[in-house]
Amino acid sequence: MKAVLVATIGTRDLMFQVSSGSWCNLGDDRMKDGDKFGEQFEVLSDLCLGSKTYRQLTQHLLERIEIYRQRIKPVIIGKLINDKAVDIDKIYLIGTNQNQEVSEREKDTLYTCELIKNWVEHQYQHKIPVEVIHLGIDGTNPAHFEQMFAWWRNIWRNQIEIKINQLIWVCLKGGVGQTSEAARISGLSMFGERIQYFEFKSNNTVANRAGISSEYTGPFLGTNYLWDRTRQQALNLLERYDYAAVLKLLQPYHQQDTSGWSATPKLLKAGLTWNQGEFETFLNQAKDALSREQLYQGASFWWQAYEEAYLAIIRLEQNNTTEAMFHSFRAVEGLLYMWAKEIFSQAVTDPPNKFPILSKSIIHKYPILKQEFTESSEIELNLWRMRRLVEAIIPKVTYEQDFNVFWDNARIARNNLFHRIDGLTEKQVFQAWGEDINNRKAWENRILSCLNLATGNNFKSLERASLFASIHQRVKQAIENYQPIAVK
Repeated sequence: MKAVLVATIGTRDLMFQVSSGSWCNLGDDRMKDGDKFGEQFEVLSDLCLGSKTYRQLTQHLLERIEIYRQRIKPVIIGKLINDKAVDIDKIYLIGTNQNQEVSEREKDTLYTCELIKNWVEHQYQHKIPVEVIHLGIDGTNPAHFEQMFAWWRNIWRNQIEIKINQLIWVCLKGGVGQTSEAARISGLSMFGERIQYFEFKSNNTVANRAGISSEYTGPFLGTNYLWDRTRQQALNLLERYDYAAVLKLLQPYHQQDTSGWSATPKLLKAGLTWNQGEFETFLNQAKDALSREQLYQGASFWWQAYEEAYLAIIRLEQNNTTEAMFHSFRAVEGLLYMWAKEIFSQAVTDPPNKFPILSKSIIHKYPILKQEFTESSEIELNLWRMRRLVEAIIPKVTYEQDFNVFWDNARIARNNLFHRIDGLTEKQVFQAWGEDINNRKAWENRILSCLNLATGNNFKSLERASLFASIHQRVKQAIENYQPIAVK
């Protein structure tokens, strides 16, 4: 869909070609009417008009447009219109037209707007509609911010026609600062990321005198001007690990400045995947941001168990006690099955949707397991058989309170609690892992101890063990440090 272009027009928006061939600006905001210097005076002299105000000069040219059309160009937005013509649905030009008693009336730009409108219509054979909107005729003061804010809100709602999902391109080079700022803020509050801005380089006098319109940059997101607020909003969402919301919030910024964000969008997607428990996909998405040691960890049989356990920690921080309980138990239970498949790889098969199957051939290497196969040449590794297997291969777990609590408390509590639909309290989650657990740190330490005992690792916290934790910090730092390209 084509965009709507809205431009405020000032006294320096038009240039005129004098008889020498040079192009002069029709207005000069550094001179007073009647002064005998500056480009405006040069135009007046060339036309033998004597002393005329800016308003009178532009009215004179408009009334004689058939004579002067080829000698008039929009100096600021001309190149933009030429470059973007095929993408413009309609142009709105905002020009001042103030009452007789207003001293600044003689610098009004209503006729400037009409001259630019005429230029567009003839340049593009009336294919781009142009509408001029007068500012000040109702007494609104362009230099009064509150009045301008109310004026713009009315114009956005009732005069500028904007289709659903249509982009709005805004050029605020012309006019006074209060008018521009009110346009920016009111537009952002109504249209958000649909508003995009262009900035213009107005210091190339040599090029302008040669008839070349000003260069520009953009379009930039209108929300760039609210980046500090957006950044804080993103960081707050990240604090809650709401990666889906962060991705949605920052997507326009990512699309605008792909190089500035570098790998951050991909890492956000990796974080979203991790939160969904898809750890292998997460690893593949985040691998370029991981160290060699972390990649080595990602090749181990046990790394996903620590991610699962850390996910339980996050879910409890989010007050999602049911999922916290689920992930905490699953971390240890899942690790044990991965451990069995790793240790007994030649003797374990893993049929879909069933317990792993352990073959009797294992007793050649581990004779201590012979008693498990008195009735069959293969057995299902359900959890109570897994306990005997683990205690036979890793005898020290038999005497460790943390593992005994997993077998005797957490397993039973998991079954009992998951049959209920009235929710879990944080206290119930803790007590499922032992009556001695009464806070988050103790709960984490118990889960961590079980994982370390089974793997032989010595991680001091689940955050240190998790690959995701480092990605999370990297994303957070990227958001904290980023500056939109329009305001760098």
